[in-house]
Amino acid sequence: MTSSASAAELTPDATPPSPSQPLRWLHSAPTDLIVGCGLWSLPLLLLTYFVEPRFAGHFAVAFYAIALTCNYPHYAATWHRACARPADRVRYGRVLAWSSALTLAALLLVHTHPPLLVWAFTLYAFWSPWHYTGQNYGLALMFARRNRVTALDAATARWLWRAFALPYAMLLTAFNSGASADPLLLSAGLPPAGAKALIVIFGLSFLAITFIIGRKLISHHGWRAAGPALALLATQALWFIPASVIVLAGEAVLQARYSSGMLALLHSAQYLWVTSYYARRESGAQWRPWRYAALLFAGGVALFIPGPWAASLVFGADFTTSFLAFTALVNIHHFVLDGAVWKLREPRVAAVLVQDAPLTDARATAPKPIWQKLGLAAATIGLALLAGLDLVKFVLGGRVTDASALLQAMKLNPNDALVAARLARAALAGGDRLRAREALERAVAINPYDAESQAMLGQMLIEQGEYDAAYRHYQAFHERLPNNVAALVNLGSLAAQRGAEGDAVAAWERAVQLDPDGQPVAWSNLGDAYMRADRAKDAADAYGRALRSPYPDESQRLEWMLKLGDAYVGLQRLSQAETCYASVFDAAQAAGDLALAASVATRQAGLHAARQALPQAVARHQAALQLAEDSRDAYAQGAAWYEYALLMAKHGAPAGFVYAACLQAEARFAETARGAGVRPTVAARRAAVEQKLGARAAEIRARLRDVSAEARQWRP
Repeated sequence: MTSSASAAELTPDATPPSPSQPLRWLHSAPTDLIVGCGLWSLPLLLLTYFVEPRFAGHFAVAFYAIALTCNYPHYAATWHRACARPADRVRYGRVLAWSSALTLAALLLVHTHPPLLVWAFTLYAFWSPWHYTGQNYGLALMFARRNRVTALDAATARWLWRAFALPYAMLLTAFNSGASADPLLLSAGLPPAGAKALIVIFGLSFLAITFIIGRKLISHHGWRAAGPALALLATQALWFIPASVIVLAGEAVLQARYSSGMLALLHSAQYLWVTSYYARRESGAQWRPWRYAALLFAGGVALFIPGPWAASLVFGADFTTSFLAFTALVNIHHFVLDGAVWKLREPRVAAVLVQDAPLTDARATAPKPIWQKLGLAAATIGLALLAGLDLVKFVLGGRVTDASALLQAMKLNPNDALVAARLARAALAGGDRLRAREALERAVAINPYDAESQAMLGQMLIEQGEYDAAYRHYQAFHERLPNNVAALVNLGSLAAQRGAEGDAVAAWERAVQLDPDGQPVAWSNLGDAYMRADRAKDAADAYGRALRSPYPDESQRLEWMLKLGDAYVGLQRLSQAETCYASVFDAAQAAGDLALAASVATRQAGLHAARQALPQAVARHQAALQLAEDSRDAYAQGAAWYEYALLMAKHGAPAGFVYAACLQAEARFAETARGAGVRPTVAARRAAVEQKLGARAAEIRARLRDVSAEARQWRP
């Protein structure tokens, strides 16, 4: 049912049904229409849309329980189809062998190198809807052939295939529009405008083809005979086109929703609906529905659950990573095997699903020995118990705010990084930082490729002041995930703090190379580093990139604009520097940030001095003194006085004025911890002037207030 070309080759019966002749269903009309044709899709998808956000935890548990009884068995149904009869094992033995070998090799590869999981999971997520598409199309053809819809000839069937493929093409385009919204999935990063244009083209093509085919089928056969095929075409549109509408509305699509959740349930139920009919017809009088159900349940559990538990408990692999690897790769194996065993051109498949022909090889088989029956029963019970344990762990691990439940989940399987990370968040919410740190260290030890846990632990170390430990942590973080931008930014900051300027610059440069438009802090840090290295041109470019990127708030933007002006001064581009300073000064005054305005006024004074406009320079310095005084910011006052002292000393002001300004700066810097770094410099300048003044220094100290006032009135 998954091959369009082969399906189209099937020749329908020559005589169309009469209007009064009943349609030929597999199980019954209601079951076939609701489950097989997907007519229950709309109410179930609406239920998911409205209920899941309000009851996310309960919904997840319900879906997991359904997966055990529906999704997992549908994979086992494919194996049953390929292996139940000796003739089938011979016919499909080669594809079983090579697909199974490749799947095992891929599982080993992903477990030994977890970063490959994203590639496997992306392939699974993109292939799943294609697999659903093949099944929907195959079932549409099956219903048409069963009911002798002669208007659906080979040419029309090919156009019908295009109609089914177009919603998938729309979905795939939506998946690859812009950056991926899911860290487990990759995206081709199509420009949003181009992706929207493609979606519109595919959508209009789908509507046109559907209209033409629908009119042809209905005009020849009426709604009754054409209904099932058209219902499946509507189901295909309902499953996949909404994602495209989301992208057209400018929102991101979570790709994983189309390989799991409600669509997976609908597809699995549809699959079991048709395979159970096939197995019943093939078994004849030996058909035992409960035995078949138990076999599929046990087989489905065996495919998905023992592997991750064994990999985790025996080999120390991360349970969540292992579970996702099995989910992706076993699904891919299922897609390959399913494409081999379900083809309408195959005589046996066509005989059962299209022609309802009797099967003459459903012979009685010898009863199994009692020991074999007991062994199968024991294996089934064991797998059921393991499934129950897995469900209990899932429930406990899903209680993200309940630390005690998460601890119980960790006891059931201590090698689950996801549960450890959830425990850390729950502990942090409860104020237990010690347990949070232990849980994060455990999560990182289990899965060092978990970027979120790595970042949380690194941030915790920084907040606790353990900078050496944080530096070592981010080095290990970077080694595991060399392209993680957040790790590079923090690694650079910690390296700069340790005086490793070269390492810091290298980390920041790599960060902005990977994400040039989304790392303004890294650009700003690079600008600071370039200024320290007398690379004013590079600094100006870096500050400019920071200003063009999204930034946290207005104060941050003003700081970067001020630094850009400083870089322009270093390049002797004084007009551009003046523009930057004027913009910051006006914004600072409007915002009431007088300390910043004082700092800018001091820089403006420096520009006037560089142009030999000394009166204007002095006026701006004196304005800076007044702004700093009004701000009541001790550091701003100290900086304004000290810069004024330097100007007066350079341009021949009385030594007493210079000395008074140095005393004022030293006193203001002593009032704030921020001034500790500059106090030695100010003290050295004050001491030099004091030596020059000699005995007059004491007199100025005694009259400091008056001399300072006179200094503020000095004119060159």
